[in-house]
Amino acid sequence: MAEASADAATQPVTGKKKKSLSIEEKIDIINAVESGKKKAEIAAEYGIKKNSLSSIMKNKDKVLEAFESLRFDPKRKRLRTAFYTDLEEALMRWYRIAQCLNVPVNGPMLRLKANDFAQKLGHNDFKCSNGWLDRFKSRYGLVFRAQPVEATGISIDPSTVWYQNVLPYYLNDYHPKNVFNVKETGLFYRMLPTNTFAFKGETCSIGKLCKDRITLAVGTNMDGSEKLPLLIIGKNRTPRCFKGIKSLPVYYEANRMAWMTATIFGQWMQKLDEKFQAQRRRVVIFVDSFPAHPEVKNLKSIELAFFPPCLSPELAAMKQGVIKSLKIKYRHCLIKKFLSSVENSNEFTFSLLDAVDTLHLCWRAIAPETIVKSYEEAGFRSPKEENDTPNAENDDADADADTDALDLTADALGAGVEFPAGLSIEEYAALDEDLETCEAAPNEDAGWTGESKQDETGFYTSDEEEGDSGALEAGLPLPSKNEAITAVGTLKRFLRSRNMTDELHNALADLENFINALPPK
Repeated sequence: MAEASADAATQPVTGKKKKSLSIEEKIDIINAVESGKKKAEIAAEYGIKKNSLSSIMKNKDKVLEAFESLRFDPKRKRLRTAFYTDLEEALMRWYRIAQCLNVPVNGPMLRLKANDFAQKLGHNDFKCSNGWLDRFKSRYGLVFRAQPVEATGISIDPSTVWYQNVLPYYLNDYHPKNVFNVKETGLFYRMLPTNTFAFKGETCSIGKLCKDRITLAVGTNMDGSEKLPLLIIGKNRTPRCFKGIKSLPVYYEANRMAWMTATIFGQWMQKLDEKFQAQRRRVVIFVDSFPAHPEVKNLKSIELAFFPPCLSPELAAMKQGVIKSLKIKYRHCLIKKFLSSVENSNEFTFSLLDAVDTLHLCWRAIAPETIVKSYEEAGFRSPKEENDTPNAENDDADADADTDALDLTADALGAGVEFPAGLSIEEYAALDEDLETCEAAPNEDAGWTGESKQDETGFYTSDEEEGDSGALEAGLPLPSKNEAITAVGTLKRFLRSRNMTDELHNALADLENFINALPPK
């Protein structure tokens, strides 16, 4: 009856029948009007006349009563009730983090933060009214209570609040395949075990070692079914070894310090957002609370969830095993490359392009079981799994990591590479774990003190880097199309002498078709 009365507010007495609005649309109209949006714009957006809009506002109480009667109707799976959804998501994220840090929040604080987020998100016509705030609190079940005096001295563990109140808020709204974590890590991409003494304790902000470091940003979803393309950040936009290269299997960015910046992060999130939009997916990505991880405007498919600063290391799933597994696999491949050079009496060279290809190869080889266990170690468990016991796949993840470590040891010994006394395989793989990976402030040039010179692109190269091994590779001419076809034929003969899966046969056919379709050069 209440909804019928509210609908009557927009029905004309005579003449042509006007557009019938849903209860959710009327609530959106009320929210928009009370937040300061122009009535003419709202009427045009919903295809109604101004007098119809005025009628809705006049019967606001009846509309709200009708909405309340439907909120808990089991036949209505979900109601769209927020006009500024991105603003509400940001405000709730801020509220949950405040809870986690035991910061008391009241109505005036919420109003200030709502107006602040509106300005940052570009909603210049928004003003947080009492009516909007009341409905926001009602939608999310927020009730502010005075904090007892005797409770103010009690220390509350932030991690307990996070796991009990904040994390479930996200995991209830997103399927595990749509829950992601992204984490940066530094990497000395040419470091062999015998060189580790030179790197120990190195901050890598200046000097010769700077040319040998990159930053990786890795990310996977919670159920291990999807790995995001790697983001690799180097020092140079166009290193010599990239000459003639028009596509890479990773995202590649660059700045003088080879670390994550607010600009790079924003551009990367926009690219991922386009990817998820094309898939018609809505995902949440958990990231650390760094200056290099800002709020990114206009994301349509991604919700960014920020870890509280005091808890970031223990909450990041990628730090619980995924990054370690990637580095062990990578350094295993590096030592095999060195072994091949020794066996063939060749000079050992390893360019940034080699590192990119090797990282892509190793990233694809990370087992889903390793990813799932890493999320569990970080406390990410979907509500349905809370009472489940760990499965055997977790043991497989441990076995995979142990096998990688043993293979790395065997190949190192086979190549004649001796580990310095007291340095274990795990320590070798994690020696660059503490490298700085993000700017400390929104300034991409912060901390740069090394001798350098600027090229025509605005990026910098150290004098030592001009002689890196990538220059040797760049001096070779690019193969012709005929040479590529011949190489594919050789590869085909080699692979067909082995047992191949259907996937490999299809991949080989796709590769051959791609090369044949290229214009002759």
